[in-house]
Amino acid sequence: MRSSLIAVTAVLLCLGGVAGASAQAAAPAQTPPPIVLPTLPPNTPNSQVIKTAVGIGKVLLQRQRIFDANHASGRVTYFKHYDLQVQTGANQYRNVRLHHGTVINPRGGTPSIGQVVDVYGAGQPDGSLSADTITIRQ
Repeated sequence: MRSSLIAVTAVLLCLGGVAGASAQAAAPAQTPPPIVLPTLPPNTPNSQVIKTAVGIGKVLLQRQRIFDANHASGRVTYFKHYDLQVQTGANQYRNVRLHHGTVINPRGGTPSIGQVVDVYGAGQPDGSLSADTITIRQ
């Protein structure tokens, strides 16, 4: 009888210690202060020059985004009739749709699997490209 009483008391003391430890661990964490991003002071002598440079950078990025939407360059992974697929990067593919009037350079060439091509055309809402010109580089 005494040994079971001692065992039950020991278990209760252990559980009380664990409960106390978890109560201490459950204290709310302090939120870190917000990160203050650097800004340009209002009276900087070259602030207009810097603002102009940032504006030019934005325009260049917009033009590059438009160019990328209308261009694909890479290795041909699939070609059949009017469908072409180009691997543009590691695990990145672009579907290309040819149409009557698509120019393939060198004139009259036929893209085949493994060739490197440049495709120019019109980007479609589904991410594919309607090809106007295909240039075979290899």
